[in-house]
Amino acid sequence: MKIAIQGCSHGELDSIYSSLLRIEREQSIQIDALLLCGDFQAIRNHSDLHAIARPAKYRQLGTFHPYYSGQKLAPILTLVIGGNHEASNYMHELFHGGWLAPNIYFLGAAGVVELNGLLIGGISGIWKRPNYKKGRYERLPYDAGSLRSAYHTREFDVVRLMAMGPDGERKGLDVMLSHDWPNTIEQWGDKEWLVKKKPFFKEEVEKETLGSPPLMDLLKELKPKFWFSAHLHVKFPAIYNHDQVASGSVSNGPKAVATERNPEAIDIDLDSDNDDNTATAEEAAAAATSSTTANDTAAASAQNGTGGGRTTRFLALHKCLPLTPFLQILDLPSPYDLHLETRKTAANHTQRIFPTLRYNKRWLAITRAYHPHFSLQYRQPPLPSASSPDFLAQIEAEERWIDQNILSPTRNSGKRKQDEFEGSHDSELSHYHGEEEEEGLEGVLDITRVQRFIRTAPAPFEPGGLDQGQPRWYTNPQTEAFCRLVGIENKINPRPHGLEQSVQPSFQQQRQQMGLAGVCPHPHHTQTGGEAEVESETADPNALAISMDDLDTDSAEAIQGQVREAVLTLSDDDERDARWKEGTG
Repeated sequence: MKIAIQGCSHGELDSIYSSLLRIEREQSIQIDALLLCGDFQAIRNHSDLHAIARPAKYRQLGTFHPYYSGQKLAPILTLVIGGNHEASNYMHELFHGGWLAPNIYFLGAAGVVELNGLLIGGISGIWKRPNYKKGRYERLPYDAGSLRSAYHTREFDVVRLMAMGPDGERKGLDVMLSHDWPNTIEQWGDKEWLVKKKPFFKEEVEKETLGSPPLMDLLKELKPKFWFSAHLHVKFPAIYNHDQVASGSVSNGPKAVATERNPEAIDIDLDSDNDDNTATAEEAAAAATSSTTANDTAAASAQNGTGGGRTTRFLALHKCLPLTPFLQILDLPSPYDLHLETRKTAANHTQRIFPTLRYNKRWLAITRAYHPHFSLQYRQPPLPSASSPDFLAQIEAEERWIDQNILSPTRNSGKRKQDEFEGSHDSELSHYHGEEEEEGLEGVLDITRVQRFIRTAPAPFEPGGLDQGQPRWYTNPQTEAFCRLVGIENKINPRPHGLEQSVQPSFQQQRQQMGLAGVCPHPHHTQTGGEAEVESETADPNALAISMDDLDTDSAEAIQGQVREAVLTLSDDDERDARWKEGTG
């Protein structure tokens, strides 16, 4: 299964998808899923702009809202986490996870899903020490303080993920996503190169205060095979050796990695023949060496089982700009690869077949076990440790509840809980789910059986979509559906007492047909008059220039003939100032 990973999105969905489709055409491959590492900016309308922590001059709608309104459909199954530049009100609606738009799934403040059998975990936000132990107290309308604290990572989310660590026969995560970097991860890569590339990181690197300490605790506990991050707008690889830490030989680990491998050592290249002619001979040689080394090491790593590995391969990626390393492709084996290929063959490769996307049973059990401790107050009461024997026993009891109440086919005269949700047997899902039954009871955890995308707020062109000022409160039916599934109270996004659902005047909630009935029209064909017509081979104006050798450059100049809407992004000076204001420790 080929997975694409993207750094900071900054609302540039058109450019990201167009760039991926260009890679598919040039490399004759099909990308099965896309993972986005935060700063996604799911801005639905003008009111949402007032729920994002950015200076007014940098606020813009971006290109998400056409995917939300249904004008466009995401061509690739996309998984998203949040960063520090988000429409926090919309992310808040989907605290437990849900569809931001058709084919675009948000993992929530923290979440774990199964993508074609691979365990994918994610945690949103960034580290801020004063807010780490607070509850989720933020409410609309946001003030200046809560507008920022809303995206700060909480202890509640970290301890829940801690319970997903490998134990005995239970495998660990295959992939972990975060916006922030795990604290001191740069010590396991070429930190001298990083400081040279980003000089204003020097003090934090030297004092080992760069990144999030709780995320490093998570990395040590979860031991994922891959960890992807963004936030710092630079491509940076590192290899964290868990065995060296356990044996106490940490001091030699990072230095050895840095001397044996150049900064691109973890790179998984697309083996393109289209070299960047502007690269110097030295840069070209370094890129060629790194791509060869990376392919060998990545292939060996991917074949070395799933989850709970002895090393974690870390990679941070740049923001979405032309000629910057903002994308990475992984060819990652998954348990259901054969089944996915069978489905593609059955469709004669004329349709894009999506991999399965399912809830993870243990994560559902963890959600139930920790829910009584979820606080909406300013201070979070003490939380039970994920390693406590008593609490582990409670999680196991909740897993049995999942078996009996969700997975058991004998419940309610043979009706599973998913089948009780409205629309669970809609015609557009029958093709997708019918084929999954051969995989046993795991198929009933398909996310589309429970959560279906429903628009809550208006799009910009609809009544209320141009309103300025703070956004209104919306209770999201997807959050209600998830809470019903696992049998918990909807604390985070309830309907206001005594009030009907708050909607904009003349706007009604709309359920849109999901493109993820497992089938999406092939990106190279459109249907006109009942006959397939091949799209023009001219370059998509939204596709960014990409060096197939991932030449690392800060140049953001558009290539000749490229037409692209101007996008305001923070300059390096603004980035530096913003980092010192926000802080990382």
